[in-house]
Amino acid sequence: MKKQLTVEMYFKPKAYLPLSVCIAQIEQILKIQHNYLHKSENWYLCGTSKKKSSIYQLFNKNGVTKVGLEKLTEEYRKNKNSFSEAIWDKDTEEAALNYFLYEKTFEKRFFHKIELNFTIDITITKSQTVTAFILALVQKFNSAYIMVNGNYLPQKAVFPDRVSAGWMIYLPKTQLTHEMVPESSDVVSVKNEDGLVTGTLVVTMPHFFDEENADDIKAVNRVDIRLRELDLLPLYTDM
Repeated sequence: MKKQLTVEMYFKPKAYLPLSVCIAQIEQILKIQHNYLHKSENWYLCGTSKKKSSIYQLFNKNGVTKVGLEKLTEEYRKNKNSFSEAIWDKDTEEAALNYFLYEKTFEKRFFHKIELNFTIDITITKSQTVTAFILALVQKFNSAYIMVNGNYLPQKAVFPDRVSAGWMIYLPKTQLTHEMVPESSDVVSVKNEDGLVTGTLVVTMPHFFDEENADDIKAVNRVDIRLRELDLLPLYTDM
């Protein structure tokens, strides 16, 4: 049985990122997901059709390719205040990465989001593997809000204008215990190399989240309400 898994990463950069940093972030994520969820090493530039999405290989096992660097540089230079790109595994058609970076000119701040999409066989992949994958991401990106299946049926969300616990959510610069969020299945404190807590991963339920299951939706809503009471669910517009 296969299910869709979406991971959203929200950052709050203080400046517009150089292209080298954008590429390094993508390379790090591809390496991590290769170790945990998706083994592909060949990633292609998404186009307007399947044929056009099978032309340019942007990343391989060694990182960004020559043509990849050319295409990413071209896109980055198009608009100094906005950069976005989408890549996918054309061989399996079961994984994609979408990268967004732009300046909110009227607010004088920046929006940065990376979205990962996978098709996962849940008869093979264990939920613990997904948790381990998120924790591995956190080690590299511990300042980001990371949501797993965050955009579940927004019309059924308690706070549709805010980030959601979804199946899991990593809250940076936050130290929680299970006693503080008893509605959750698990609460994991994330520490850096010095043993200092850099954030908390809240796991809503121990099994794969089913966005069509009423009980799973209710479980997410209960955790969202608790996190909102703790003032830990920021508005999407503040991300």
